[in-house]
Amino acid sequence: MSSSVPPKSHPGNNGNKTAVTTMVLSSFMFLLLSNIHVANAFTTSSCSLKDDGFQHRHTSKKATVALQSSSRSSTTDNDSSIPLPNVLCIGETLWDSLPSGIYLGGAPSNVAVHLAYLFNVPSSSSKEVEKNKNRPTVAIAACLGKDQLGKEAQRRLALNGVRTDYVQYHSEWETGMATALLDSNGDATYEFNTPAAWDGLCLDPNLKHLIQQQQQQTDGQEKDHHHVLFVMGTIAGRLHNDYGATSLSTLMSVRNTAPEGTVILDINLRSPWYKDETVLELARGSSEKKLALLKVNEEELAILEQWCGMDTNIDDLFGDALKTRMEHLAQSLNTQRLCVTRGHLGAALWCDDGNKASFDENPGYSLPNKNNDSDTVGAGDAFLASLINSLFIHGETSAKALERACALGGYVAGCRGATPSHGDAPDALRNLFSI
Repeated sequence: MSSSVPPKSHPGNNGNKTAVTTMVLSSFMFLLLSNIHVANAFTTSSCSLKDDGFQHRHTSKKATVALQSSSRSSTTDNDSSIPLPNVLCIGETLWDSLPSGIYLGGAPSNVAVHLAYLFNVPSSSSKEVEKNKNRPTVAIAACLGKDQLGKEAQRRLALNGVRTDYVQYHSEWETGMATALLDSNGDATYEFNTPAAWDGLCLDPNLKHLIQQQQQQTDGQEKDHHHVLFVMGTIAGRLHNDYGATSLSTLMSVRNTAPEGTVILDINLRSPWYKDETVLELARGSSEKKLALLKVNEEELAILEQWCGMDTNIDDLFGDALKTRMEHLAQSLNTQRLCVTRGHLGAALWCDDGNKASFDENPGYSLPNKNNDSDTVGAGDAFLASLINSLFIHGETSAKALERACALGGYVAGCRGATPSHGDAPDALRNLFSI
């Protein structure tokens, strides 16, 4: 087995087109509840190495995790005993229906699972958290339906080491389902059931208490807790306040009340589920507090520049020309760091945390794909998880963080599904993204 990996990355551009569908969810629920076997339906994706290259496979996990009783609805009283996570991912948890099967997905959930893999969390139970106080943890704040898919989503998140203390259940809406349509390059566009439970995420007492704790920590009133990173994307706010949706207002509340430099925003533009003024408001916030990091792909970079009234050359994707573009956009959108992913051309990271500005690029990494059965779903989420782990959790340099992120993004882009096991990555890549 060769450990050499050719430079070139596919952190992933996940596509922009979406539409509304409900029939997929109903059909899948019928199959699930009728106990009919669905090929590749509930499996975790992974890639394995063979002497003649990479062969993709799926392995069912047989370990069981009891459904935690700490799931919240928006009316649950605050539980101040919940241990603080190091990272809280906020937004959609849903099921991705791909040609190869049904997978747990949603950008914040994918980031959370990859962070749990990177943190190597053995269990999400409170007892295990207490035993491993020095080990970073990641939690998810998401809203699921009171249905079998919702229960299974929470079970699988916990099984993967993601804490579900901040999970909520919607009283009426079903757990989300996204049907991914892949093009010839493996890039996906999505159709969603609408409205879905993930549109109803609330600022419930537990989430509100966590933010208040962080504010007190910043103000010097509370010194016994560490800072929490809040990771969220734009797509969870897709319905604004239509249908009685609350996710956008929750995201806005977190953006505007969390301490400066603790919110990480991943721009996900899925037509027609966004408005320019909403995305810009979420990025800039309503105060002087800067984002810790803003992540976009090359297409979103050009769109945001247009919204901000900037006249730039969209073909300037390298070197000083890209650095200038990123610096100007970062200043306009009130962020300390800006990351641009360029698909198979790697990524760039601009940073200015008040000490010294820096700019780094990485050409990326890719996997040989002889069977042409991979997809890019979740590659950008894996990229972001690795960037967070290196840059914020371990305090590594921006150049090293970018290298690790491109390695993990390139690995996931060469696999099926959004969250393949890190243990199946080739040694050359695993040694790069593992810390």
